[in-house]
Amino acid sequence: MTSRSLAFRPYARLLTMLGDQLIRNERIALVELIKNSYDADASKVEVRFDDFGKSMTVRSSSRIVVRDDGFGMTYETVLRRWMSPAAPQKYLNKRDGGGTTPVRGRIIQGEKGIGRFSVLKLGRKIRIVTRPRDSAEETTLVWDFSGFDEDFTAIGDQQREIFLDEIGVDCYQSAPDRFPGSEHGCEIEIRDLRGGWTEDILEMLCRDFANLTDPVSRITRSSNETDRFDVSVLYNGVRRSIENEHTEQLKSLIEDKSVLDIYGKFDCNKAQFFFNAQAGSDSIDMMDSKIRGLWVWRQRFGRVTTDRNGASQKYTCGDFSFHFYIFDFARGIHGRHSLIQKEKNLLKSHRIYLYRDSVRVYPYGDPDDDWLNIDVTRGTGRAGDFFSNDQIVGWIDITQSGNPLLRDKTNREGLIETRGAASDLIFLVQVFLSYVKQYPYARYQQKQRQRDITRVVQHGAVAQSLAKLKEAFRSSGHQSAVRDVSRVESEYDREKRHLSQRAEMTEDLAGVGLSVEMASHDIMLLMSRAQEISGRIAWAARMNGSDAIREHTDMLIGVLQQITDGMQDLQVLFKSSRRRRKVLRVVPVLDKIHRIYGNVLQQRGIRYHKITETASPLTANTTDGVVMQVLINLFDNACYWLETVDRSEREIRVTVDGEHGELIFSDSGPGIDSGDMPYIFEPFYSGKGQKGRGLGLYIARQLLERHDYCITVSEEHQRILRGANFVVRFVKEDA
Repeated sequence: MTSRSLAFRPYARLLTMLGDQLIRNERIALVELIKNSYDADASKVEVRFDDFGKSMTVRSSSRIVVRDDGFGMTYETVLRRWMSPAAPQKYLNKRDGGGTTPVRGRIIQGEKGIGRFSVLKLGRKIRIVTRPRDSAEETTLVWDFSGFDEDFTAIGDQQREIFLDEIGVDCYQSAPDRFPGSEHGCEIEIRDLRGGWTEDILEMLCRDFANLTDPVSRITRSSNETDRFDVSVLYNGVRRSIENEHTEQLKSLIEDKSVLDIYGKFDCNKAQFFFNAQAGSDSIDMMDSKIRGLWVWRQRFGRVTTDRNGASQKYTCGDFSFHFYIFDFARGIHGRHSLIQKEKNLLKSHRIYLYRDSVRVYPYGDPDDDWLNIDVTRGTGRAGDFFSNDQIVGWIDITQSGNPLLRDKTNREGLIETRGAASDLIFLVQVFLSYVKQYPYARYQQKQRQRDITRVVQHGAVAQSLAKLKEAFRSSGHQSAVRDVSRVESEYDREKRHLSQRAEMTEDLAGVGLSVEMASHDIMLLMSRAQEISGRIAWAARMNGSDAIREHTDMLIGVLQQITDGMQDLQVLFKSSRRRRKVLRVVPVLDKIHRIYGNVLQQRGIRYHKITETASPLTANTTDGVVMQVLINLFDNACYWLETVDRSEREIRVTVDGEHGELIFSDSGPGIDSGDMPYIFEPFYSGKGQKGRGLGLYIARQLLERHDYCITVSEEHQRILRGANFVVRFVKEDA
C-alpha cells in the first residue's frame, strides 16, 4: 500500500473564477477597489477614465486609474499579505472585536482577501504602485495577463495546462515617482480593457460612488468632517459630478412630498420595533395582535398563536435601524403629496439600501434588485398588504459587531444565509412595512379621502363651478347658455340623488355578502349531515329495520327543517324583505346570530355570555335584517381579533339593558388602537389588512342611522371586557 501527503495546486483558471466570473459587472469591480481604499483609511479617491474615444469607445491606449491617499503598503506587506490571498488576519481581528483602521477608526469592510482579483473584470494589464506613510520608497507590482487566453488555458496559440503558481507578478522597489514628496497611498492602473463602457454605465457608476458611504445619496445625513471619504470621477480629464441634479431633486421630493417619514430600530432581544412617525414616538411588538393579524406573519407562523410558533421566536439577524420615506403614487392626488411622472421616475430609480457600518452592501438598493422580495410577495401573496418598491426610498443600517451572522457573499452581492439571519432580516422588514401599510398609511389614505370628499361635497365644488359659469354667461348676455347651465344643474341634482340611492343599495348588498358567507357555512355542514343520515336510512331499509328507518327519517326531517330555518334567516337580510319596520325584541335576534356563529365560537375556543340587566325587554322599531347585520358584523370582528390572543382568554360578553334601550357588545381581544379610533366607522378602513373589507362597522352605523339609532365605542366607565366595547343604542337621538 502506497501513501503520500498531497497539496492543492490550482490551475490558473481559478483567476477567472475569482475575478471575471465572480464579479457581476465592471461597476461592482470598481466599487470593490473603492472599498479597498476605504479600508486603507483614504480620505480621497480619484477614478480616471483616460484616452477613451467618442461615446466611451475603448481604444488600445485607454486606461482606468484608481488612486487614493490611504496608508499604502510596505514592501514586506506586499510580500507577506498581498501575495497571499484570503489571509486570515482581518477576519481574526474582526472576530476578536478589532478590525478598525489605524487613523480614522473605520470598521474594515473586507476580510476575504480576494477583492484584488476584481481587476481581472476590468482589464488584462495591471500596474499597482503603493507608498506607505513616512516611507522613502515606492513598491510596484505588474501583472500582465495579455499573453494568456480568456480562460488561462493557452499562452498565445499554444494550449497547455497552466498552474496558478506559474503566473508571475513582477515586484520591485524604487524611489518615489507616482507619490512624490510627502504623498502616500495606492494607485492602480488598468490597461488592455475588457467589457463595454457607455455614458449610461458611467452615470450609474457615479451614483454608486455617491451612495457608497452615505444613505440615499448623502441627502439626509450631515457629513462627518473627521471621516471624509470623497470619490471623484474624471472622464478624459473632465471631472464628472458625483451628486448630479437628480440628487437635489430627490432631496426635495423626500422633504416635501413623502407621505410618511418613519425611522427607528428593531430590538432583537425584545422582538420589538421602536420608531418615530408623523404622530410621534411609537413601538410595536412582534407578538402584538396587529402584527399577528398580518398576512406575512401568518404565512410564516400560521393562524394559531402558541409559544411554539411566535412567542419564543428568536431572530438571529440582530438589531438594526431603518429610515423609510413613503410616497403615494395613486392618481388624482391633490396637494403637496401629488407627483408628476418625472418625479415618479426619479423615485423608481431608488430602493431600500442596506448599509453595514455606513458602507453600502451591494446590490441592495439598485432599481432592478428586489432583495426584500416585495414584488415577489405582492405577486404571489396579497398585493394590498405591501407597498410597491417604487413607493419607498430608504435604508437599513446594520453593523459587523451587532449583526455577526449577516455576512457578505464572496462576490459582494448580497448576504450569506447563515442560521436564517438573512431570512429573518427580510421577514422583519416585510412585517414592519406591511404594518405601516395597514395602519399609519391607511390612516393617511383615510384622511386623504376625507379631504377629497370635503373639497368636493362640503364646499359644493360642482355647484359653485356651475353657479360661476351661469353668472359668467348672464353677465355676457348669453341667456341661452344660462338656460343650458340651469338644465345641467337640474340634471346633476337628479343624478346625485340617484347615486345616493345606488350607494345605499350597495351598502345593503355588501352587508348581505358577509352574512351569507357565515350562514352558508353552517348550511353546508347541515347538508353534509343530511347526506350522512340519508345513507343510514338506505342501509336500514336494506336491513328491514322499520324502527331504525323511522328514527333516521325523523332525524333527516329535523336537519332539513334546520336548513329551511337557516335560509329563512337569510331572507330577512335582503332589501326586498325588510321594507316594513316593526317593534321587535332584540334578544331573539341576538340568539339567532349566536346560533349562526356557534360552530365558529366552539372551534376557536371563544366563550360566550349574554347578560340581561333589566326586566324590561330591549326593543327596536326596525327590521330583523338591520339588527341581524349589525350583530353579524360585531360577531365577525370579535371572532377575527380574538384569534390573536391566547385561547384561554377568548371571550364575548353581550349586556342587554332594556331600560336604557342599549346593548353593549364586548370582547377580550386586543382592543381598538387609539390611532384607529377616528376611522373605524369610515368606509374601506380596516385593521385586518387585506382580510378586511373596511365596510362592516360603516354599514352597521349607516343602517342604524337610517332608523335614528346609533353605534359607538363605549366610554371608559361602560367598558366590560378589556378589548373592543361597542354600544348599540336603540333609542332615537331626539329622545
